[in-house]
Amino acid sequence: MTYPSDTPPFLASDHLSRRTHDILTARLEEDASAVPQTLSTTAFTVLERLVSVLLPQEDILGQQPLNLALRVDMALSGPRDGWRFAELPPDIQAWEQALLTLSDLSISQFDRPFSQLEDNAVEIFLDGMGEGKVGLDAPRRLTPPQMQKWALDLRADVIECFLADPRVQDRLGMSANLNGGDERFQGFETVQANEREDFEPVTKISSAA
Repeated sequence: MTYPSDTPPFLASDHLSRRTHDILTARLEEDASAVPQTLSTTAFTVLERLVSVLLPQEDILGQQPLNLALRVDMALSGPRDGWRFAELPPDIQAWEQALLTLSDLSISQFDRPFSQLEDNAVEIFLDGMGEGKVGLDAPRRLTPPQMQKWALDLRADVIECFLADPRVQDRLGMSANLNGGDERFQGFETVQANEREDFEPVTKISSAA
């Protein structure tokens, strides 16, 4: 996998505070050389395949996708918001057990590791989780109702990790971070729909315009 190396122009804006700039700049290299630290090898390979179907990146980042599975793994090992469904165990345990549940089901239903499944088979699992039809009643695995809850966390965390990258923000024309600066608070003056300030990045994806 290759990684984006271009730096979004908005990172040079004086509407961006130094602290926010440093955080966003660090994300440019966040998944360039790291290895998973939280999930087991089996769980991580399931997550990689799951994410590739759940959130295709080509339309936004072309042939330089982010390593979203790795970013989720990193997020799991860092500070969390403390919120979770009562039906689920703590985050790291829930993600590990959910992904291993999918691994077991892939072997039993398709006689192949999850990483080798075709896109349509992965889509069946994703749809089935949303409908509460995928899961196992077994130790250290998640039942269908638990998998249905976890599927919501899966989507939320993957999208959050994706939108947190400055290259994605630049491509989509996101400007929420450009609300200040170190010397003075500058903010936005134009707030009408479909109008932009001169300092805001221009959307580079036609479907996001």
